[in-house]
Amino acid sequence: MKTDHELLVIYERDLQIARMIQADFLPETLPQIPGWELAARFHPAREVAGDFYDAFLLANHRVGIVIADVCDKGVGAALFMSLFRSLIRAFAQQHYNLSWLDTLSDDSSKSNKGIRAQPPRIGTTALKNAVNLTNNYIANNHSRINMFATLFFGVLNPATGLLHYINAGHESPAIIGANGIKARLKTTGPAVGIMPNREFGIEQVQLETGDILIAYSDGVTDARDPTGKFFTEEKLLSLLQEPAPSATAVLDRIEANVYAYIADADQFDDITMLAVHRT
Repeated sequence: MKTDHELLVIYERDLQIARMIQADFLPETLPQIPGWELAARFHPAREVAGDFYDAFLLANHRVGIVIADVCDKGVGAALFMSLFRSLIRAFAQQHYNLSWLDTLSDDSSKSNKGIRAQPPRIGTTALKNAVNLTNNYIANNHSRINMFATLFFGVLNPATGLLHYINAGHESPAIIGANGIKARLKTTGPAVGIMPNREFGIEQVQLETGDILIAYSDGVTDARDPTGKFFTEEKLLSLLQEPAPSATAVLDRIEANVYAYIADADQFDDITMLAVHRT
C-alpha cells in the first residue's frame, strides 16, 4: 500500500500532466493577419482550468474567435473545457469543408456602423450550426453531469472588419475606440449544454480601423482582494475608457490592475482575456 506522501506525489504528477495536456488545447500561436493584431491572456486559478480561448482560420480567409467559461473549477471543468473546445473547432472546420461559411454576408457597405438592430438574414448557417451541434451533443449525452459553458464565438472577415457572433450567456465583450467604449456585445442566447435544441441568435458588428474588441471571462470581474471584495465590471470598464495603442497594451493594463487588486489573496477563478485590434 502506498504512503500518503507517495499518493500525493502521484496526484501532483497527474495534475502536471493534465495541465500540459490542457495547454495543448489552447492555440500555440494566434493567427497573424495583415492589418490585425490578436492577443490573449490565460491564468488558471488551479492547476487546470475551465476557461479557454481559441482563434483559427476558416473559409474565405475568415477567422474564428472563441472565448468560453465552463461552469465550476478544477479537474471536472477542465475535462469539459477540452470537450467544448474540440467540438466547437471541429464543427466550425467541418462547416469550412462543406463551404457553409460561403453564405456569410459581409457586404459592410450595406450595414450600419455598430451593432445591427436585427440579426442578419443571410450568413447564419456556419455560426449557428457550430454552436447548435455543440449544445445538443453536450445536452443529449452529458446532461446528468449538469456541465455547461458560457461562450462567445465570432467569425471575422478581416478584409471588411465585419464580425458575426453568438454570445451564449457569456460576459459581454466590449469594443473600444479612441474615445473609449463604443459598444457591448450582449447575449444572444443561453449558455451551451443545458438543454438541447435551444435558440441562439446571431448579430453582427463592424470593427473600424483602430477599434479593439475585448472579450473576457468572469474571473476578471470576480477577482477578489484580500478582504474578499470583487474587482467588479465597473472597474474593468473604467480601464477600457482609456485609449490603448494595441491589443497587447490593453490586456497588459487589465492584467496589471487585476493582479495588483488581488495582491496576496488567492486567485478566486480562472482569468482569460482575448483582444482583437484592427490596426
